[in-house]
Amino acid sequence: MFKLNLKIAFRNIWKNRSASFVNIAGLAFGLAGFILILLYLNYETGYDKWSPKLKNVYKVGVHFRVGAADEWWETMPASFISLIREKSPDVESASITGWGNEVIEHDRQFYYELNARQADSTFFRTFPFTFLQGDINTALDQPKSVVINKKTAVMLFGTEQVLGKTIKLGLKKEIHTITGVWDNEKNRTHFWADVITPLPMPTEEHWGNFSNNSYIRLKEGVDPKVALPKLTRLFMDAKARWSARNANKVINTKGLLTIAEAQAILNEGRDSKTELIYEQVGTVFTSSVFYGKSKTTTMYVLSALAIFLLAIACINFTNLAIAHAGKRAREIGVKKVLGVEKRMLVVQFLFETFLQTTCAFLVGLTLVELLLPYFNSLLGTQLSLFGAGNAFLLFLQVTVVFILVTLCAGLYPAVYFSGFLPVKVLKGNFDRSARGVFIRKVLVVTQFVITCTFIICFAVMFSQLKFMRNKDVGLQRDQVLSVNVQTDRIKEMPADKFEQIRQRLKRIEGVKQVTLSSRSPWGNGGSSGDLNYLGQNLMVQDYYIGFDYFETLGAVLKSGRAFSNATFRADTTHVGSVVNEAMVKALGLKKPIGTVYERGGTNYRILGVVKDFNDHGFETEVKPSHFIVSQRWYQYGNLLISIHAENPQETLKKITEAWTKIEPGLPVRSTWLDESFAKNMKDYQRQGVLMQVFSIATLCIALLGLFALATYNARVRTREIAVRRVLGASTSGILKLLNREFVALVAVANIIAFIIAYILMNKWLNGFAYRIEVPVLLFVLTGFLSLLLTILTVSWQAYKAAMTNPVDALKYE
Repeated sequence: MFKLNLKIAFRNIWKNRSASFVNIAGLAFGLAGFILILLYLNYETGYDKWSPKLKNVYKVGVHFRVGAADEWWETMPASFISLIREKSPDVESASITGWGNEVIEHDRQFYYELNARQADSTFFRTFPFTFLQGDINTALDQPKSVVINKKTAVMLFGTEQVLGKTIKLGLKKEIHTITGVWDNEKNRTHFWADVITPLPMPTEEHWGNFSNNSYIRLKEGVDPKVALPKLTRLFMDAKARWSARNANKVINTKGLLTIAEAQAILNEGRDSKTELIYEQVGTVFTSSVFYGKSKTTTMYVLSALAIFLLAIACINFTNLAIAHAGKRAREIGVKKVLGVEKRMLVVQFLFETFLQTTCAFLVGLTLVELLLPYFNSLLGTQLSLFGAGNAFLLFLQVTVVFILVTLCAGLYPAVYFSGFLPVKVLKGNFDRSARGVFIRKVLVVTQFVITCTFIICFAVMFSQLKFMRNKDVGLQRDQVLSVNVQTDRIKEMPADKFEQIRQRLKRIEGVKQVTLSSRSPWGNGGSSGDLNYLGQNLMVQDYYIGFDYFETLGAVLKSGRAFSNATFRADTTHVGSVVNEAMVKALGLKKPIGTVYERGGTNYRILGVVKDFNDHGFETEVKPSHFIVSQRWYQYGNLLISIHAENPQETLKKITEAWTKIEPGLPVRSTWLDESFAKNMKDYQRQGVLMQVFSIATLCIALLGLFALATYNARVRTREIAVRRVLGASTSGILKLLNREFVALVAVANIIAFIIAYILMNKWLNGFAYRIEVPVLLFVLTGFLSLLLTILTVSWQAYKAAMTNPVDALKYE
């Protein structure tokens, strides 16, 4: 029976080779796109999944709400870890981490591309990396020890066998001995580190210093829904008691404070709230609340693309199979009359589908291999089909998809065909069946709903991306260089002491302005906290800046004045600040100049108001901020230099030469602000390009199916067209006749797609504080484009049918 079914299947595939080609090609493209996206999703969701112990590991952060402002910090006080080690029986292990020395030196070469981190001695018990060398339990016990990953070992020494060898860390070039090597290829993790050095646990209790990443590992069998709230209560109790002691207040409550009691003590009558955030480490890379929504959005977009791309391919297959049912009707009728059971007919048709999906999978896998280099360059990944680390998982997924595609594409047509009544189909009237026509219409509409939705979503994403690229962010990002300050001598230098260096750099030909800053626009770092103004509390961003900061960045002062060397003494004696419009608005200041407010125990007097500028991104509104030039010690981590547009590379070369004398022995680390801005937008650009590529792919698959249906429709109506031609019908009339049905279907699909796309894109755009309105014109253009392509596709086949000689179609009638 198998041999007979095989012979019948090949005979029917060859007999209907044009339809078979369309089916296989459509499925192949759909499967190729699906597998590409599946590879990427597996890669992205594979972070921190390499050990079953990681299911119990959580990263701890904090959410502050002051008034209407929200802050999410991924750092915690080190005292929190000490506390839960002592008082929580549910915790197996708990550790703190921090950022280490940026300068890594070996064999007289600097390696700034390596990420250096610090961790306490228990870190590898909390976060169970896979060690290739060394003892995981004691690797960080000694002060001058260092643990590196496999990539770093090969980069520095050319081998993984590096136990006992040394590298130099920090500006003091302290020698550290390698005590362990972990497998970074196997241990893909959100914890960006190439080098880890010991971090001593602070002995002094301090609940106001949120400067360490904290990780906890619960014991096996502990319910996190029960254990984690207990940890929050421990934290709130300890922080409230510490704050009360600092304010010379007495708390008489014995035992642990409730969270509500602790909140009341911490708030001190303010409208504020504190809560801990626990993120299971397997979710941090893709959906952390601390890193914005772009990664999560990308995952959802890609998942939808993969599913719908495959759905369109399956719909195409089903649609064409039903459309060609008339050719198989008499065959089925005869077989039923001869006693073939319905079950055997289902098996036969499913077997034919199996052969076609097998061919489609082979072609699809070939396309994946050909397209992977482009896909990797687009997403900045190194995905591999056959060399993937999770090849077994991929094999299982592809096998499941293969079975599902075979069933989805073939089961309904097989059951549908096998249900034909011999009496009807032997009369040859199946093509006029209302049921068959209705199913084809539903599938065509569904196909174009998905396609048009994709096109509209891409167009809206592209428009939002264009809006973000072109929007005036309130500061100059072209021809501004950000230089990392590396030595403490420069970082700790007050603005007036730095003036000599600043003037030296300004004398370089091509340099316009020079300033210091604690933050680089669209970079990381900085501090924030709450201020008090007449009993009103507000979360504010701290900017520690040098002279000419606003001039360097092209920021506009709305009123008052900025800082200068001439007024430095006065501005630091009675501490002055410049605030942005967002802070003025939040505090409701009508005459802000001269207003005094308190922040961190210091009273500040407003000297000027600067126009809001956006140096973080477009997902959140510009936050209330104040800008300070102070004599006290602060980390001025960045030097900002604006230069003339002429010969920027020559100017950069001169800056580099001058900087080697300011920070001798260290290479210059610089970034153009427009590059930082582009990096900030990279995830959205990827989304836009992906939507563009796969929108085109879905449109091509849909048009391929439409072309095949139009071909079939024109062929089965050949005699009708011939009769109409004999009776005097014009070519344009025949084109109109054959187009009418398909145009109506695509028009209905457009209306449905408009509604779906509007809902989806409005929700997506709501994730931006600065956004476009959903453009109605894009909907109109999409509808026009889809109808135009439909008319062109159908008209080509209709024209060929209309131009056929009527005699050829009617000579046997």
